[in-house]
Amino acid sequence: MSVGKGFVLTRCRWQSFRQYAKRIPGISLLLPWLSDPFYISHHTLRRTVEQYAQLAQGWLLDLGCGDQPYRDLFSQVDRYIGLEYPPIGKADVWGDGQHLPFRALSFDTVLCNEVLEHVPEPGKLLDEVFSVLKGGGYLILTAPQVWGLHMEPYDFYRYTPYGLSYLAEKSGFEVIASTPTCGFWATWVQRLTDTIIINYMCGCAKWTVRLMTLFLAPFLLCGYGIDKIFGRRGDTLDNLLVVIKSHD
Repeated sequence: MSVGKGFVLTRCRWQSFRQYAKRIPGISLLLPWLSDPFYISHHTLRRTVEQYAQLAQGWLLDLGCGDQPYRDLFSQVDRYIGLEYPPIGKADVWGDGQHLPFRALSFDTVLCNEVLEHVPEPGKLLDEVFSVLKGGGYLILTAPQVWGLHMEPYDFYRYTPYGLSYLAEKSGFEVIASTPTCGFWATWVQRLTDTIIINYMCGCAKWTVRLMTLFLAPFLLCGYGIDKIFGRRGDTLDNLLVVIKSHD
């Protein structure tokens, strides 16, 4: 059997397993943990953004939108425009966050998710956001505090909640809310898992990565469970900041 045919067969078997497993009561809740080694990061980030999604209104700019994974959380807005630096993601508009291609006072809401660490001059990006937001408009911003290097060499910073608040206030915003996405235990097991997958499984066959993901899933679940008991204390993977541009 050729390598190509073997890969297709393995992939088909995995997809068949997923379809069969979904029929088992309760298994759909476990499937993400069994198939996504980064599930704590993805889940906690989405959960935290969702807590503040109801603040969005009017025209929304998703700054650094990627594949627009959070678009469904903002169905109430009048217009959703995704901007990304080319050629990444599914953008409606190509552009640079440090030089936004929009007129002043164009948007009621800006979402900026996991972008700021990749911007060499974060203050300039926040100044641009302040300019395109209308008075009373919200910026919903997330950025990593504890995470490994990624998208190198365009990975410049990590942010505490105090650093994010300082930068936002320096650009003229008023802080409304600041919250971590998780606590120490979820952070620790997620970093352990992603370090193994990224640093030690890179280049391995996909089936071996899937086996390792299955092996690591109990650790993810345990860390997440302990986090639920003790709360979002200590280090966190990411921080979320909500700020408002006051009316002139």
